[in-house]
Amino acid sequence: MKRLLTIVTAAAAMQLAVNTAMAAEASANVTLASDYSFRGWSQTGRDPAIQGGFDVSFESGFSLGTWASNVNYGDGGTSMEWDLYAGWGGEIADGINLGVSLIHFQYPGDTDLNYQEVNLDLSVGDFGLGFNYSPSYLGVSGETFFYPYANYSYALTEEISLDFAVGLNIAKSDDFFGDDNEYIDYSATAGLPLGGVNFGIGIVGTNIDEDSCGRDCEARVLVTLSKDL
Repeated sequence: MKRLLTIVTAAAAMQLAVNTAMAAEASANVTLASDYSFRGWSQTGRDPAIQGGFDVSFESGFSLGTWASNVNYGDGGTSMEWDLYAGWGGEIADGINLGVSLIHFQYPGDTDLNYQEVNLDLSVGDFGLGFNYSPSYLGVSGETFFYPYANYSYALTEEISLDFAVGLNIAKSDDFFGDDNEYIDYSATAGLPLGGVNFGIGIVGTNIDEDSCGRDCEARVLVTLSKDL
């Protein structure tokens, strides 16, 4: 963890030095959710979650950020997920955007779960394709993990959007996800402004057999209220 923080700090210092004449833009957000769904799997036992993040972006496309949420894994070891990330994103051709980032997932109280992922994201108009890789997923030593995914956003009006996403979770171990080493997650959500906040509602879930994870990975309704600060 100390090594990662050192790398992130050094990268931020270098970026600031190069862009001393450029203004940085800071933003923050807070969300209340009926459930914290991560790749279709509930991280809170289908209980509500409060989440928040803070980001700093530069004109060069470089960015730094942090995000946190409560979790409930039922073992009493941790009640929080805290993420740190750094990356770059920008338009590489007309209408085509590329993003690359490094994400560190950490769990105060149960550091054995800590792990890192590298993300590559490509978008063309309203369509997006991406790929995540972790050499040690969920803190399991040597558990290589791959996550290719696709998403699409459709604007019904200037303020109302429909968002669709599907991803394939692939682990090296044959029985990492219940009785298998892979599963599909999906989501279909709608978002619109409501009384000064952003309201979201949709369906999230996976194709995992309920016997493998109970109700935490079955199809369910997700409701969110978020605010940009």
